[in-house]
Order: sequence, then C-alpha cells, then structure tokens
Amino acid sequence: MFLVGTDTDCGKTTLACALLRAGASAGLWVLPFKPAASGPAGPAGDPERLVAASDLGVTTSEICPLRYAEPLAPGIVEDARAFVSGPQLDVSQDMLFKAGPIGHVRSILESLEAAHRPDVTLVEGAGGLWVPMPGGTWLPGWISGLRAAPVVVGRLGLGGVNHALLTIFALRQLGLPPRGFFLVDTHGGVDAARTHNPAVIAAASGLPCLGVMPHGASETSWLAADAWTRMTAA
Repeated sequence: MFLVGTDTDCGKTTLACALLRAGASAGLWVLPFKPAASGPAGPAGDPERLVAASDLGVTTSEICPLRYAEPLAPGIVEDARAFVSGPQLDVSQDMLFKAGPIGHVRSILESLEAAHRPDVTLVEGAGGLWVPMPGGTWLPGWISGLRAAPVVVGRLGLGGVNHALLTIFALRQLGLPPRGFFLVDTHGGVDAARTHNPAVIAAASGLPCLGVMPHGASETSWLAADAWTRMTAA
C-alpha cells in the first residue's frame, strides 16, 4: 500500500513507523519503502526512522533508492527545469504512464520483496499528492508504477476535511481509488474541529477511517480493528 499525504508534515512517517510496529505486534512482516526522500540524512530523516521502526533488518539505502540532501521536492532538487519550463500538467490518467526512473525503482522494490517476502509492503510518498518527482514525473505516476493501493494520510484539525477530500477525489479522478484514510494529530493542541473531522470525511467520501492517531501515541488502540484487512484487501 502507498501512504499518500494531504500535505508535507501531515504525519506520514510518524504513522508509517506506528504501522510498522503494529504490524510486527500482529505477527505481520511489513516492509517499509520510500522511493525518494529529501533532506539531511540522520536519525530524524524519514528513511532512518522507517528502518528503526522495522524488524526486517533493512538499511536506509535499500529502502530509499533516491536520496537528496536539499529539503525540497525530489523532482525539484534533481532538475527544477523539468517543472518550471516543462509542459502544463496533464491531470488525466495519461500522466500515470510517464516512466522516468519509476521502472528502475520498482525493480529495486521487487528485489527487496523477493528477499524478505513481506506480508505487506508499506510505501511512503513524499509530501502530498501533487509533488514533483525525479525524471520530470509526479507522485501519482509512482503510485501507479509501483502498483500500490493508496491510503490517504491527513492532519487532524482545522482544514483537515478540505485537504483530505481534495486528495481523495483527485486520486479517484486518476483511477487510483484509495482504500481508506488515517488522520494524525501532529501538534497535540486544542482544536474543536478535531471532534468531527473523521466522521465528516468518512461521510463525504464513503471511505472508512482506518484510525485517528493521537499526538505522541506509543500504543495502537487507535487503529481500526479492520484496518489491516481493508489496507491489504485484494
């Protein structure tokens, strides 16, 4: 499955790490994978956090084949000209077939899956949905190219309904229907909007809420009882 954020810093990596630990507790082999990451390497880096949360003995270079030091969208760091001077974005299913380096990264992922034989592969995207990616591609092409089922991850709080629904309906328009959505409390402050966010998004989209992760949660009682079944359904 592919974790698709509604924005940058919406809690994707925090959620992914929690799912890796929850999967291990449930007896599942869960393989983390992040096709491309930007920003300095180190304990706070997304690939490093995923590796630390995994029990499969993988390395950061294995699970993140494209790494960029500058904290910008991966495609912008690689070659901004492809997006600044390139053609207008074609928001249709045609965009899903622009290959770029996706085939190479898919081969790396397939080799990892063959070596570790996971029950679930958990792919974490970069930023939100409309993110410039290497090779002049955009993130939706990577969801399609890696043959992963999208799951939306949004921030709990004011504005969360709008961001989640924009992402959900954009995925559907592209023929990439998400399996469900998670909301993550990224700040832990008081926000009255949090009370209704999950129910409003579920009612408006028809998608199940797979869990609302509290700020700083160290256990997984927030995870919906059928979350793994829904995320991994054929």
